[in-house]
Amino acid sequence: MSIEREFFEAIYARHGHRCPMSTLGGRLGRAAAAHVDSLRRRAVYHIDTCALDGIRVATGCHEIRVLDEGRHVLDLVDDRNGRGVRVALRPEALAIAGEYRRLDDLLDRDRATLDAATLAARQAELARVLDRVLEQLWTLPDEVLLEIAPTELDSVTLLER
Repeated sequence: MSIEREFFEAIYARHGHRCPMSTLGGRLGRAAAAHVDSLRRRAVYHIDTCALDGIRVATGCHEIRVLDEGRHVLDLVDDRNGRGVRVALRPEALAIAGEYRRLDDLLDRDRATLDAATLAARQAELARVLDRVLEQLWTLPDEVLLEIAPTELDSVTLLER
């Protein structure tokens, strides 16, 4: 599987930085868009995360209904008939992204106590981990990262805000 790096660069330009969740949002949105032909798409995402920017870039849906239920699930439907696809992140995808998140959280926690040399070394390690994690998220097949299934959403679910 090959996704052009320009796709991910467009996500990072919109999002403001490179991160695993915006990358995974792009993967979610790209997989969903492949199953919903209509240009009249509506999107519902079930958690408020950085993934939203990736979903926006991949689907062209700039207004996404967010149901902050704590689930990394995207419903993308044809606005005309409510038929579409549900794409969810597999635990494997979240584990890959989690490796970077844990290190980033530790660095944030410790930052004030670190001398300049240690801080620089930890930031360099974090950058190496980010590069490795992003490479995996760019290249692993959808089957490893995503669960994809048909769905139908009613107009109430789509239109409530």
